[in-house]
Amino acid sequence: MSVVLSSALTAGLAALAAGVLWLLGWWLRRAHLWLAPLGVSLAFVLLYWRIQGRPDFPPIDATQWVFWHALFALPLGWLAGIGAAYRWVWVWGALLGTLWLFAPPFYNLMQSGFWSNAAGVAYILSFALGAWLLMTLSAPLGDERGTGTPFLMATLGGVGAGLLFYGAKSASLAQLTGTLGAVGSVGVVLSLLRGFTLGRGAVALILFLYMSLWTTALGFANLTVGQLALLYLLAFTPALQLLPALKRQSPQVRFALPLAVLVIVGGAAVGLAYNAYMAQGSDHYSY
Repeated sequence: MSVVLSSALTAGLAALAAGVLWLLGWWLRRAHLWLAPLGVSLAFVLLYWRIQGRPDFPPIDATQWVFWHALFALPLGWLAGIGAAYRWVWVWGALLGTLWLFAPPFYNLMQSGFWSNAAGVAYILSFALGAWLLMTLSAPLGDERGTGTPFLMATLGGVGAGLLFYGAKSASLAQLTGTLGAVGSVGVVLSLLRGFTLGRGAVALILFLYMSLWTTALGFANLTVGQLALLYLLAFTPALQLLPALKRQSPQVRFALPLAVLVIVGGAAVGLAYNAYMAQGSDHYSY
């Protein structure tokens, strides 16, 4: 089976799994809080298993932590959909959860001496606090109706895949990022259903998994700090729709502005990474 066909099948199976649970969540509104994040988690587990194979526990490879993050972070997705009166539980729970989740994958880099203890702690805290801020500010996008949010989440996956492929030189992490974006695209189709929303938990979990993939590429592949910072900032572009100034605009304008930022800035970054890769004349990949 060709690589393209295999990737398409993997993305299709993962998207189908997410789509079924999201559809059930739309139909059974009381179960939406639980089913929306579960759809993301199940889809990622399936695509990881097909791309990387069965992971070990405890992980013996850096990329295996991403698989377990899809499961261990699921309660954070459920907390994201909690009622407004108890939203503080989600905020503090997400902070504690991200700190706990980001420590184990990068501890070995400190233990091996690749990172000093001070640098390692700084990196881990930065990853956790960055993911927490991204999740808590962007989760309200899950309540937005229409194709805008799922399309932008899918586009972010495409940009991330390009930078991880040419910048980090990691084919597997790039494929995982790209197929996660493809899973998000099934929400574009489902958004045509009346009243369908991705849900706060699904948006928060997708963004957390993006961060998990990107930080893994920094620690264990060749992604630079600058490229990670750019991806992180681009991850906020879908949330531009929530700005009061944009909320007063038409749905077309609210969608077009973040999409333009993603396509122009993200596309330029991928283009620069591609040119640098070609100039090096190297076909070496980390994972």
